[in-house]
Amino acid sequence: MLALIYISIIATLFATVFIVALRPLAIRLQLVDKPDARKKHEGNIPLLGGPVIWLVVMFGLFIFPASPPWSMIFAATMLVILGMVDDRQPVPARLKLIFHLAAAAIIVLGENITISDIGIFQETMLSPDYVGLHAVLAVLAIASAVNAFNFIDGIDGLSASMALLALTHTNLAFNIIYGTTPPDYAFFAVLVSGALAGFLLFNLQVFNGRKIFLGDSGSMLVGLLIAVALILASQPAVANAATIPASLCLWLIAIPLTDMLTIIIRRLASGRSPFAPDRTHLHHKIMESGLSPRRTLLVMILSSVGAFWIGFSLTQEFGEVVSIIGFLAFVPLYYFATQRLGPIVDFIK
Repeated sequence: MLALIYISIIATLFATVFIVALRPLAIRLQLVDKPDARKKHEGNIPLLGGPVIWLVVMFGLFIFPASPPWSMIFAATMLVILGMVDDRQPVPARLKLIFHLAAAAIIVLGENITISDIGIFQETMLSPDYVGLHAVLAVLAIASAVNAFNFIDGIDGLSASMALLALTHTNLAFNIIYGTTPPDYAFFAVLVSGALAGFLLFNLQVFNGRKIFLGDSGSMLVGLLIAVALILASQPAVANAATIPASLCLWLIAIPLTDMLTIIIRRLASGRSPFAPDRTHLHHKIMESGLSPRRTLLVMILSSVGAFWIGFSLTQEFGEVVSIIGFLAFVPLYYFATQRLGPIVDFIK
C-alpha cells in the first residue's frame, strides 16, 4: 500500500517537473490553443497535457513492470503524436477514427487484451468459438473510450477528472467487493492517477500563470489508458485475478460515454457529421444556463459520482442484467436532461 502511495506521489512530481520544463518549449513551438468563436478561454494556452501524461506513464511502464507492454506503449505514442499534429493543424475526423481503431487493434493483438465477459450471455461469450468477437469488442471498446474522453474535453479539468474518478471508483469497487485491489490494476491506476493529478494542478491553475490544456493528444491518450484499465479490471482472461462486474464499466465512465452517444444521435438527427464540433455538450449547456465553469465542473463530477453509485447498487443488488438495462435507461434520461436544463440549473442555484 505504501509503495503505491509513493508511486502516485512520484508520478505527480514528475508531471509537475515536466510541465514546468516543457511549457516554454510548447509556447516556442506554437503548440498552443488559441481562442476562437467556439473556445472562450483567454490567451494562447500550451497543449501540454498529452505529452506530459505520456512521459510520466511511459516512464513508469518502462521502470516498474518486469516486461513493459510494448504494444500499448506504441499505440499510446501513436495517439499522442496524432493529437499533437491535430492540435497544430486539424486532422480529418475519419482519419483520426482510423488511427483510433488501429491503436486499439495494436493493443488487442500485441497484449492479448480482449473482452469475453460483457455481463450477459456468459456461457456463450466464454466459448472459444467467439475468440474473434472478443477481439472485435475490445477494439470497439477502446476506440469508443478514446472518442468519449476526446468529446467531453470541453472545459478545464473535465476529461481528466472523469478519468481520475473512473480509476478511483474502480479501486473502490474492488475494495468493497473483495477487500483489496489486484496488484496489476493498482499499479497502473496509481501511475495514471498521479500523472492526471499533476496535470490538474496546472490546468485548474493551482499554480497561477502556468495554465496548460489537455489537448487532443491528452484526451485521446486518457481515453486509451482508461479503456485498458477497465478491461484489465473486468476481464478474467486478461487480469488472471479477481475482477469487477463487466457491466459496471459502463457506469464507471457513464458521463463521458453517454455524452458522446447523445451528441452523436443529436448531430445525426440534424443531418450533421457526428464529429462536427459544436457547443451542445451537457457542460456547455450548463454554462449557458448561468453556472460558472468551476461550478459546471463540480456538477459534472457529482453526476459521475452519482452515476457510479447507481450502477454499483444496481449491479450488487439486482445483478448485471438489471445494471445493463439501467444504463440503457440512463442514456435517454441524460438526453432529456440536456433538453430541459433550465429548470434543473435553477434548482441547483
